[in-house]
Amino acid sequence: MSMKKHLYLLSLSVVLLQNCSFLEQSDFMETKIISSDLNEKIIYRYYQTGIHHYKVDFYSVDESGTTKLFEHCCNDAFLASEPYQISESDDALIIKTKLFSKARTFITRNGKSIILTNR
Repeated sequence: MSMKKHLYLLSLSVVLLQNCSFLEQSDFMETKIISSDLNEKIIYRYYQTGIHHYKVDFYSVDESGTTKLFEHCCNDAFLASEPYQISESDDALIIKTKLFSKARTFITRNGKSIILTNR
């Protein structure tokens, strides 16, 4: 084989291994439903990624599948401090948290707005 083919196969192998979720070594802890209606649920999942370190993933779940909205990492102190104040208004879910310095908005496939604000 030529050097170019070897390099190509090596690169392809590295890319495939980097995208394998089993390499993350995150320990799933729990799932919480924070909003639910007939068409869609908004959930978040906690994973422990190390000693006193966690990852939280927010998802939209509907009949066509699951869409990851956003994720963040935090520590024990953050999780113990009631990190989210969640409220609903019309077609919007408002999540107040200290994580973000600017307001962020996500729109789900079903048109629900997820608004992240700083406290």
